Amino acid sequence: MKRLQLSALSCLALLATSTTANADLIISEVVDGTLPGGTPKWVELTNTGTSSIDLSAYSFGNMNNGGTNLGGGAAAVLAGSLGAGESYVIGYDSDNDPFNAVYGFDADFLMGGTFINGDDVLILFLGAATGDGSDASIVDVYGVIGVDGTNQEWEYTDGYSYRLGTSSNNGVWDATDWFIAGFNSLEEGCGGDDACETINLQTLTTPGTHGGGGSSCGVAFCAGDQGTCPCGNGNGGDPGSGCANGSNAQGAALNSSGSCSIAAADLTLSASGLVAGQPGLYFQGNNAINGGAGNPFGDGLRCAGGAVIRLQVAFADSSGASATNIDIGAKGGVAAGDIKRYQIWYRDPNTSPCGGQFNLSNGIEVTWGA
Repeated sequence: MKRLQLSALSCLALLATSTTANADLIISEVVDGTLPGGTPKWVELTNTGTSSIDLSAYSFGNMNNGGTNLGGGAAAVLAGSLGAGESYVIGYDSDNDPFNAVYGFDADFLMGGTFINGDDVLILFLGAATGDGSDASIVDVYGVIGVDGTNQEWEYTDGYSYRLGTSSNNGVWDATDWFIAGFNSLEEGCGGDDACETINLQTLTTPGTHGGGGSSCGVAFCAGDQGTCPCGNGNGGDPGSGCANGSNAQGAALNSSGSCSIAAADLTLSASGLVAGQPGLYFQGNNAINGGAGNPFGDGLRCAGGAVIRLQVAFADSSGASATNIDIGAKGGVAAGDIKRYQIWYRDPNTSPCGGQFNLSNGIEVTWGA
């Protein structure tokens, strides 16, 4: 994708102070919620460096509907410190009720209201920015200043985007540095049902985990259920696991941690709910089989296929867990912008529900960045 440049007005902001911004502080996730009132709306910042960052030196603001002045006349000065690898959630609400109702914890900082929509530019500044922001330095930006985001490649209306790279952009937007789910992506498959949209928020977005905990860059798909698992073995209703095996009624759950950056080489795949002491093959495929629903294979579902690459064999420990310890991007031969799918295929002898002697986890989809 093309690299988009800021207007001359915006570029002046980069020269406004001689203070150097910390290039390790980035905007890592952007969400425009779909629940009543358009909530929860939030932005995540992440410290991708090795030292703590004093957030009180920074401010965060938005420019709305293609404007070039900050909403409310000024960016909000942040507070606290952010340790290496940690993330910080900025909520666009007057209180934490909408955010906490979905995620079970509070945002770190509140902007005081739902002052953004999915067509607005989001800006991280070094210094307390006011007016057009030229009295501070732009550290990172989501979107293009002076452009209304409606129908732009970066639009996040009723949707979400998360960072693939690990460095701030100093105000120069680059779409290849992001996974952009797109317009209405948080409403997909829900038909306006709030409970369904809440599940989408909980499974597709990951506030507070971009820096290394949880499935920060991989998106789960192809979980087992009574309608698709072979021989009706289901997965116990767990939305995060594969089809049931002989040791665990909820099957094996595949997760990812780390980033999707090729250069960082820190993506790890891990699985729980495996059969203790048995081997499993972590593998990569190009395609999401059967539109992401998978096809019956052994006691489970084959979800990833096409140009399959064997990544690593790992034995499950006594708790039924295993993990990769290799450079997945290098082993899989990936390039920036590639979308790859991952699973673990593992042995399930003697007590397997369908007698297939093997099973598979759910799938994980990864969009790789530089």
